[in-house]
Amino acid sequence: MKDVVKRVTDEFHITRNEAELIVATLLGRPRFEMYADNTIDGDTATMLSLRLTQLKKGVPIEYITKRVQFMDFLLTIYPGVFIPRVESEYFIEIIVQKIQSPPQTILDIGTGCGALSIALAQVFPDAEIVATDISPQALRNAAENIERFSLKERIALRQSNLFKNISSKFDLIVSNPPYIPASRLQLLPKSVRDFEPIVALNGGEQGVQFIKRLLSEGAKYLNLGGMMAIEIDADQVELLTGILHKHKFTSFSFMKDLFGRFRYLFLGTLKDEKS
Repeated sequence: MKDVVKRVTDEFHITRNEAELIVATLLGRPRFEMYADNTIDGDTATMLSLRLTQLKKGVPIEYITKRVQFMDFLLTIYPGVFIPRVESEYFIEIIVQKIQSPPQTILDIGTGCGALSIALAQVFPDAEIVATDISPQALRNAAENIERFSLKERIALRQSNLFKNISSKFDLIVSNPPYIPASRLQLLPKSVRDFEPIVALNGGEQGVQFIKRLLSEGAKYLNLGGMMAIEIDADQVELLTGILHKHKFTSFSFMKDLFGRFRYLFLGTLKDEKS
């Protein structure tokens, strides 16, 4: 095992600690157990070699292992489905802080593998959730995760392009829409640009193509006193502020992520309202 870790350290030009974490993840073992059995059988060695080759080509480690950790949940993630980030974990925390009272109904637009819906089901145990996505592949992935955590009775999946197949109102609407400006797509890391679904990344010319629709159409799907929460790009605050004023939104708030970048837009009835 030490030889494997050294190989990864040398080939990827990373520290031993980083190499140990990668090897443990690829093997599906806890890092602290890695050296308990210092031998690797032939099949495991072959599997590990293939996975390291994929990793060197830029394939995200989550697609290789088909696993992604999101808050308390180890989720299945399949190639072609957007990989949830740590910023979305913090998104959940900010939602809990900003919402006036626990929602009874939630709409998750663009659910991907179901991460936001599953996490919201945990923090709001009385809520019923509708989770949508335009991608049948993403919905199949989400269905597997929802079933794994015994949430089929509380999270209903629906194929929909934004609000197209939505008719009811909700206390909370959340979305992590595509928000990368088309001109910046080629600047993304290779692991994102070449492997993650472009439909989940491309926000159009200015990156707000879908966010503008969420803002212009979303209010009529909110219950009185409801809140909408959207993930955004840090460079879009000024542009979105103009759009919000154009649609006469008077109660909204931009919030920063753990890295100090503006990442979230909240509107509706908020705690500690700011505009």
